[in-house]
Amino acid sequence: AEPTKPHRIHLTKNKRWVLYFKTISITMQRSINTYSMMLLLLLACSAKSGFVEAFTTPTSSIQQSAGKRVTQGAPIFASVASYQLDEDFSNNGNNINSRRIQIQRLFGKKGAKTSSLRAICTALPFLLLKRLSLGSSVAWAASTATSIPTFKKEEILSYRALCFLKATGQNILTSLRHPTKDTLKAIAYTLVSIYLLTNIVEGMAASKRQTLDATSEWGRYADKPAARGQALSLLMMQLTPYAILPSLLDKFSKKKKDDLSETEYKSTRAHKLRRRGGEMFADGLLKLGPLYVKIGQILSCRENLFPDEWITAMERLQDRVPAKSGKEAWDLLYDAAPGGKAGFHKQFSDFDDVPLAAASLGQVHRATLRSSGERVAIKLQRSRLRDIYDKDLALMKKIAKIVDKFGKAGQVGGIEQSWVSIFNDAESIMYREIDYRDEADNAIRFANDFGIGLGGVEIESTAKGKDGNALPSAAEWLRTPYTYGDLSSEKFLVMEYVPSIKANNNEALDKAGVTLEDREYLAECLAHAYLRQFCAHKFFSTDPHAGNLGIEVFEDERAPRVVFYDFGQACSLADDQAGGILDVIESIVDSDAKKSVSAFSRMGVLKDSADLEMVQAKCQQNYDEGKLKVKKRKSRKSSRYNTKEKVLAKESEKAELDARIDSAKQAKNTTDTSEGVNDLEVMASFTLQSEYAFVARALSQMDGVGKSLDPEFDFISAAAPYLVEVKGTGKYLTDEIKKKFTFVYGEDGILAKELQLFKSLGLKLPTKE
Repeated sequence: AEPTKPHRIHLTKNKRWVLYFKTISITMQRSINTYSMMLLLLLACSAKSGFVEAFTTPTSSIQQSAGKRVTQGAPIFASVASYQLDEDFSNNGNNINSRRIQIQRLFGKKGAKTSSLRAICTALPFLLLKRLSLGSSVAWAASTATSIPTFKKEEILSYRALCFLKATGQNILTSLRHPTKDTLKAIAYTLVSIYLLTNIVEGMAASKRQTLDATSEWGRYADKPAARGQALSLLMMQLTPYAILPSLLDKFSKKKKDDLSETEYKSTRAHKLRRRGGEMFADGLLKLGPLYVKIGQILSCRENLFPDEWITAMERLQDRVPAKSGKEAWDLLYDAAPGGKAGFHKQFSDFDDVPLAAASLGQVHRATLRSSGERVAIKLQRSRLRDIYDKDLALMKKIAKIVDKFGKAGQVGGIEQSWVSIFNDAESIMYREIDYRDEADNAIRFANDFGIGLGGVEIESTAKGKDGNALPSAAEWLRTPYTYGDLSSEKFLVMEYVPSIKANNNEALDKAGVTLEDREYLAECLAHAYLRQFCAHKFFSTDPHAGNLGIEVFEDERAPRVVFYDFGQACSLADDQAGGILDVIESIVDSDAKKSVSAFSRMGVLKDSADLEMVQAKCQQNYDEGKLKVKKRKSRKSSRYNTKEKVLAKESEKAELDARIDSAKQAKNTTDTSEGVNDLEVMASFTLQSEYAFVARALSQMDGVGKSLDPEFDFISAAAPYLVEVKGTGKYLTDEIKKKFTFVYGEDGILAKELQLFKSLGLKLPTKE
């Protein structure tokens, strides 16, 4: 019960610390919960200077406050147990030993009113915040204490809070007038203590929420980047032993990993540690937010960077991110659909509230179009994505500006680039990704460029080759879902339902009867698709990880085909950029170092101050050492990969390409590279435009998927047979003839010299009208 009589406090600094000691002693005796124990430890840290003073301050400094009782009526220590301070505490003993005995007696005494656990736990924050109030004298309470009227039970807490706030506020203002070194030190200790305690409590609460939903903290991390930074730091520390120990175990193991069978390796400690580390890494990225899930998707395609166990764990970030289902899925649907609930049910039926797949930005459900009865896939966007992007991208932009200020320290591989420029383009692409209307436009353009209509039927391609003629439809070897742009909105995308097998799911491909030869063909189709996108369409998907690529298998004798999904991230190229990429590919096929340098210049990746001779020498050195080489196309036994009308043409193209590769191998080195060229010096001649960062990303992810289908896959070798298609037969043959007659058509050939002569004489060449 609350006391009805007023009580006053008049304690010296010594007595104030005695109260701290007494509170700690009783609390420890009662074995309070973990949070209170943490608070006690932090309190002890912030009060450590007071411990010494409590034992060493002369007795004469103790004011005559003995005999007074500290009760629950005091403004500051309102919830502390009542203590009877001995009368002789201030009168007896003038040395340290006698004072210790007195303190022990004080600690040993039990007041008439022993505080409850609840009262102690309530007092601890007050004590800590008392330190925050700059440690001013508690004697203020003696002059400000007032009579405490009788309160109703529901009014007691409010009164205590008001008293505490009033006391704390006045103490802070009073102490700020005369700050001391000890005061500032106390502030620092207290602030750090409160900060650490708050983060520990928040972290434990977040961990509980993430156990139920791994995406629950995305919004909080966007609001509090520091919390994400702490979570990321903790993740890195947790991963360190899982990254180091397996390698040490392999090093000291009697049998090497390569000597063990798959079953034997899975039973080893190293495998279990790697698997646990991979799961921990994937879980950590998932909990950090959508941008980190994107990073995990990219890393999952780089088998050469991480152990297989880590790659397997990160693959689930591609299409198995936790999703909403049941009532939550319906709420998400009604919020995203044009026209809300009524608008959705007017257009669709048979909505399946269990998602087919889910990734960082959205989840996909099946439904039926009422107008045609066709099965469609509906992509719904997660909540709060724009708000999360606003905050996360603003932080990353600041980081990009800081990196650019470091100059060479911010370079990658010695190549100069503007991280702000790259980030600005990335920001534009990422914002377009969370507007499904832009994704619908990208998907429609992609399908039209490849000549693919509803149901995967062949339509006329809108893309043109280098000779100006329309490219052939890719419907025979490529598929993409038809997109209903008129039914889509910012958070609601409607597509044709096209089931397929995930591109890197070898077990499912085996069950579907997809042979090794089929997979080599599919890997080549993937390279074929990107050759057309880079060099002819001038528009490409930047995110070809395995979650966005599928394999469509037929029950008849038709060959399987690659299925492209998700066009939220797409990038366009300028004419010279697309033409330069094509020239680079051809120069690699021909092992022509001089043409490689010309291609780099056309792409715009060489600085004005670049040493072209050194770049050419390095290219030639790479060709001579076999670092850049093209493999001949594999012959296929099955006739189902080509229609009968195309068999002869394909054989002719293969023979032409093989001859071209053989000719490149026989070419003599005309550049002296015996001393070699330093890689960093060469790379310093390059500058990276932002578009090429997305080209590199697409190539990296595509290479990972290609190697999962065909371990010997490389983009240049797989794409080389389709140079004829991209350039057009007439232009391709003309260019090949010019190569064979370089004395006529070359830079120093007859035609070039005649052109110079005409110019020197002031003559003009006739032009076509």
